[in-house]
Amino acid sequence: MRNGVSAPEPKGSGAPPMLLLSLIAVALLTIACSHQPASPAASSATSAGKVPVAAADRAACEDLLGRLGQVTQTIGASSELISNSLNTQQLNQRIAYEASQLRLAADLMARAPVPAGLVTADHDLVAALRTFSNDFTRANDAAGHGDMHAAVDAMTDEATVQRIVNASKTIEDSCQ
Repeated sequence: MRNGVSAPEPKGSGAPPMLLLSLIAVALLTIACSHQPASPAASSATSAGKVPVAAADRAACEDLLGRLGQVTQTIGASSELISNSLNTQQLNQRIAYEASQLRLAADLMARAPVPAGLVTADHDLVAALRTFSNDFTRANDAAGHGDMHAAVDAMTDEATVQRIVNASKTIEDSCQ
């Protein structure tokens, strides 16, 4: 509600993007919080679980976990920017920025070293981050044309978000 006027959903390029911001913030914060410890019941339902890591791979595991922490902080900071956008032009710029941050996050996670037991989780995380980046690029195009519904749809890729959460949790559980 803005100035006493209810705005359940954005319509057009000048409309208040509150619903859009809420949905984006939820998706991004889900990713940003994905490396937080979860209850045992939740982890078995959402993660491949802990993968054994050889003693020789502990240094690579620490490096991988450090990169995951950087990615998590970056995504969290970007979601904060998006949720605090003042108008659709600023929102569009920040969606584009988030797409670039997701690409950089994927590139960071793709760097070696990766412990042998976590190669699959790392590859899935990289692929999901790239998919989510592409989703944000489509959202940016839609928002640039004033189509907030298409922008929301592009950024509400629950399956991809879940892949990011699952892979992140596997890496965290295995490297801690």
